Amino acid sequence: MPIEEAKEILKNNSSSLKNISFGEDTSYAFRRKSLVNREGKLISINIGSKKNLTLKQAETYLKKSRAHFESIEYKTVYAQENWSNPILVKKNLPCIRFIDPDKNIVVEVDPRGQGGVFNVFVTYYDYDWFLRKAQGKE
Repeated sequence: MPIEEAKEILKNNSSSLKNISFGEDTSYAFRRKSLVNREGKLISINIGSKKNLTLKQAETYLKKSRAHFESIEYKTVYAQENWSNPILVKKNLPCIRFIDPDKNIVVEVDPRGQGGVFNVFVTYYDYDWFLRKAQGKE
């Protein structure tokens, strides 16, 4: 999708995109820099938890988000051993990665933070772009 078209969709739907749920009692929102493009094309969308979370809340967000994606038949293709514990998640690797049933979208769920303040991010990638990137073709 051309980035300008994605920005227009974001602009026209900004109120509904400020409170997105990936599981009960989770709240995510688009931010100004949510749309990522390369050469004028949208390649990923990054959505973050709406508010700062405690460690316990971040753990809950991770568990509920995973359950949500699996409930809509996204396949978990990667999960770190300690995927539900933000403190033990290796920062240089994705926490959890899913693929939609039609193999059009790759979704990653990652916690970020330290001390007592965390956020959980959900990133959507175009499946074909993701594969090309993984193979070093992008």
